[in-house]
Amino acid sequence: MEHASCPVGYPSIETLMTAQNDLDISGTCLAFPFAELVAEMAQGELSGSIRLAKKDKKVIVYFRDGRLVFAVSNSRMTRLFDFVLQQNKLTKEQLVQLPNFSNDLQLAEQLLADGLLTEAEKDMFFTAQVRAIVSDVISWEEGEWTITPLARVREGLLAEIDERSLLQAFGRGLSPEAASKRFRSFDERFELAVPLTSIRDCTPGEARVLVPLASATQSVGEIVAHSGIEEKEAFAALYSLWLAGLVIRSGWQSAIPAAKIPFLRAAKLELKREAILPGVTREEPAEEAQEQAPAEEITLTLEQYLKRTEAAKNHYEVLGVDPKCDAAVLKDAYFSLAKLFHPDKFRKESPQLTKRVHSAFAQLAAAHETLRTPDSRELYDFKIRKDIEAAAGGSAGADSPETGDQKLRQAAEEFNKGAQLLAKGDSAGAQVHLARAAHADPQNAKYRAYYGSALSADDKHRHKAEGELQAAIRIDGNSAEYRMMLSHFFIKVKLLRRAEGELTRLLALHPNHREARELLDSLK
Repeated sequence: MEHASCPVGYPSIETLMTAQNDLDISGTCLAFPFAELVAEMAQGELSGSIRLAKKDKKVIVYFRDGRLVFAVSNSRMTRLFDFVLQQNKLTKEQLVQLPNFSNDLQLAEQLLADGLLTEAEKDMFFTAQVRAIVSDVISWEEGEWTITPLARVREGLLAEIDERSLLQAFGRGLSPEAASKRFRSFDERFELAVPLTSIRDCTPGEARVLVPLASATQSVGEIVAHSGIEEKEAFAALYSLWLAGLVIRSGWQSAIPAAKIPFLRAAKLELKREAILPGVTREEPAEEAQEQAPAEEITLTLEQYLKRTEAAKNHYEVLGVDPKCDAAVLKDAYFSLAKLFHPDKFRKESPQLTKRVHSAFAQLAAAHETLRTPDSRELYDFKIRKDIEAAAGGSAGADSPETGDQKLRQAAEEFNKGAQLLAKGDSAGAQVHLARAAHADPQNAKYRAYYGSALSADDKHRHKAEGELQAAIRIDGNSAEYRMMLSHFFIKVKLLRRAEGELTRLLALHPNHREARELLDSLK
């Protein structure tokens, strides 16, 4: 029997729902099934929770760095006291004498202390409970969900349920027709998330679509063309591989916007009583928030902020901080400015002002994303130093000269880092690494093309993005991939005649390129 509220001893699921905030993302299971949400949380390496509701059923699923670690539900499903009775560890009479016996976590602690339950049995029970909850919610075809990074499970709770196997089974269970409906474009791109040699237990269709990915990132159209299987079969195989975490998906209409991922990752966890996990007393927080020194108050007016951002020569000037400041100062400056001048606050202003606010916010987000990690900040600082040296006519190589092989290896490493960030939708972070790769090996067409693709995400770099893509084609004029990338760039910036011309040239070189043919037909 299911209950609309939790059993005695549990706070009701409703009390776990934190108030809506700017970081929350909501949707329906019809538009974005739970399985896809789990895959997106994993690909984005996000922490927080997904709260789901369907009629009288309510579920909260918790994540830590992309991993599904715990889940609770107001449906009875399995309870620890049922397990204890079935195992004849206690009688009903003995059980009811225990305080809070209906609270699974507190009962587990009591039984462990009394020697009536082993750690292995406790882990087995909670793993089975969480797996049952997740297996149920994966099947939901209706209901609503909300993702929030501010509700997190306390440390120490971890259910090893192998959610990826559940997701893959869900994906494989869909018909090819149903799976193909989860794609909206042949332009979506995929790349391997793990070495090909480590992938086991593939269906024949999955094996066929993995082969083209062994050498490079591919669009769906390219994968279909190279794999030699029917479109719907290819879609189904890619979908199950993505849910299983074996490939990385980019360029699709995701539930979690790529632009919002940096905000979700950097979200400050606030101590909220509403985020208490069922079974944890209200005096015990789900996770302790670290105390931080208050940030310096920002007194900029909107016009001052916009002028400063528009005139900024580097990311530090965008944030208004000293280039030698520590990470905490950077973070405080970013969140303070983001809170004061978020575009949502200025939606009713004139179109011209709204455009300036959006542009400034994009610069602000790019600055934060580039400087938020030590590695990307170091690369950015290196670029600034080189620019200053070049402007002063100084030498860029104060250290001992590197050999050509060393430069090529470093360029390849930088490219791999940048390509991975780009696949995750982090174009600002990708720019730093791809710029380094293109600078170290300027005759590598792939480096130039991907650098141009990363730059194209920001309208500010429109001309530079086109220059890099054109450079890639000058180096390797036979590449269909680079010409497709340039065509998509032209479409993005609404230069449709130029896109048609580029696609026509591509088809002259590759007459059977299906994606180019379909794209050209759609433009005409």
